[in-house]
Amino acid sequence: MVRYKIRSGVQTITEVCDDCNCHVRELTMDDILVKADTDLIIKNSKGEVLTNTSPRGECKCENCS
Repeated sequence: MVRYKIRSGVQTITEVCDDCNCHVRELTMDDILVKADTDLIIKNSKGEVLTNTSPRGECKCENCS
């Protein structure tokens, strides 16, 4: 699961375990971008064309795996 939080004007995006909700890793916008069914050309922060069209899979921490 992806957790998006804004606190005191600071944005954080983290990946948390789907079972126990513990922190797994920090994410960037590039990690969560998904292209919809459109003709628009969407690029990531490196200028590469985005081709990911599927949502993120399940996330499990080491203890829940």
